[in-house]
Amino acid sequence: MLVVQGYFEAGRFISDTPVVIPEKKKTIITVLDENIQKTDQEKIWDEFREAIERSNEELSDYIPRLNLARTVDL
Repeated sequence: MLVVQGYFEAGRFISDTPVVIPEKKKTIITVLDENIQKTDQEKIWDEFREAIERSNEELSDYIPRLNLARTVDL
């Protein structure tokens, strides 16, 4: 028997770890009474997405390449 832990979000089941469920296997789903808590990282990404959606800034077609290894004298 395989036990898969995860949560439902937007009508989809999201497992805590990647899993392959074989085809035509009888399956039982148990819905618990507890809600999951988002991690700090998930909260930060949610805030980032919301900030992008609220932004009315137009993006140009040209995005310069970044060189993060470059040193600059200020």
